[in-house]
Amino acid sequence: MAGKANKSENLPRANKARNRNTRAYLLRICLGVIFVLITAVCTNLYFQQEEEYQRLNLEQEQLRRQMDSLYEEYDDLNRQYAMLDSDEYIEGIARDYLNMCRPEDILIINR
Repeated sequence: MAGKANKSENLPRANKARNRNTRAYLLRICLGVIFVLITAVCTNLYFQQEEEYQRLNLEQEQLRRQMDSLYEEYDDLNRQYAMLDSDEYIEGIARDYLNMCRPEDILIINR
């Protein structure tokens, strides 16, 4: 009888140990799943940010090229503006577009 009483006393202890092991196993599984989910979310965010970074770098390079082109155009316009006040430029326009000449020039007309 002493053996049977001893078995029944050990039974609740075995159930408690089994429950602890089951809880620890489930906790490890939950922690593993949470870790995998967090890793997946972080990886997804990383690749989205990397894609956005590449897109912004490309856009920055295009804007830099456009800005360089506009600076060149600005310099050309400044040179043209400076030439507008020069007598040589005005004389060139008068000769080329208005068919004018100086009084001492000899005019040759082709028929």
